[in-house]
Amino acid sequence: MTERRQLEWLWLSAVLGAGAAHCGRVLALYGTPGELYEAVGREDMSGLLTPAQLHRAEQLTPERFAPLLARCHHMGVRVLCLDEENYPARLASLSDAPPVLYCTGDVSALSQPAAVAMIGSRRPSSYGVEAAALIGSQLAQAGVCLVSGLADGLDSEAHKAAVATGAPTVGVLGTAIDKTYPVTNRRLRSQMEQGCGAVISEFAPGEATGAGGFLQRNRIIAALADAVCVVEARQKSGTMNTVGHAKRYGRTVFAVPGAIFSPLCGGTNQLLEEGQAYAAPSAAPILRHLGIEPAPQKSVSRRARPAAPPLSAEAKAMQKALTSQAQGLEPLAKAAGLSAGQALAALMELEVSGIAVSGAGGQYRRA
Repeated sequence: MTERRQLEWLWLSAVLGAGAAHCGRVLALYGTPGELYEAVGREDMSGLLTPAQLHRAEQLTPERFAPLLARCHHMGVRVLCLDEENYPARLASLSDAPPVLYCTGDVSALSQPAAVAMIGSRRPSSYGVEAAALIGSQLAQAGVCLVSGLADGLDSEAHKAAVATGAPTVGVLGTAIDKTYPVTNRRLRSQMEQGCGAVISEFAPGEATGAGGFLQRNRIIAALADAVCVVEARQKSGTMNTVGHAKRYGRTVFAVPGAIFSPLCGGTNQLLEEGQAYAAPSAAPILRHLGIEPAPQKSVSRRARPAAPPLSAEAKAMQKALTSQAQGLEPLAKAAGLSAGQALAALMELEVSGIAVSGAGGQYRRA
């Protein structure tokens, strides 16, 4: 891509502003930012752009963004424009796709064959942390790219699981690309960038953003994934805002069943109750949705087939607790004498062995 075309894309990004709500419509009518720029002042765009956008289109020029482009090059920040090969295909067709993404790290992480967004509370319970670590590790070990917001809490757990496994991961910032928020995640971000992960933002280096930047980035988190897994979330939260975008984009939503008495699980349990999400007591149902077998078996003859590995003590305890009557995770964990995290792992082991069956609303019974 020529420098002129990059400048035109930066101009369009500034004209539309964060959120880029009209990007698809603008490009459908004018094809490229350059064509739109040439038409400014000569054609009536009152029905296409807002007054504020039209004002910026008339006042700004592509050349105005040459210093920004040079600064990005100096900082090692990739400028990914909507019509170039490295721009993530999952985003490109959206009506509100960002005209420009700023990227650090391994850009190939943005275009992995399978990607799952793991989202949840910034102040999770120990149960939420255990669940995120377990499911994140299982997804990462299967080669799935984990997408999240590089925030405190469960976002961080998702990225950590990927880093520990050497799997690709993408952090989507709600701040300028050169700012890590919270600052305590700077080391985690560096580990992602030095491995096979990437960090992206629709906000340029040095650009000031408010609280709205985090809500705007939620659409990118949802769009970059084939499925969204909600680990733990309140009924009213930024996490549920991301779920709204996922439904709008047609992404499949999974939710980890949680304690009925915990407000932190109110959002996830409501999603399950209303049939808006599939239960994810482990990564197994998510992997199956992606067409990935959770526990691939080698094709061998019946005579040569090795005996199944023995169940762990936790899985045996869970097997005893399971009955033909469907039960929730909490009573099963209590009956088995296990913590919530141990119960999730045990159910995963039993599901792989064909012993446990999960149903609607996070209920489990003996197969």
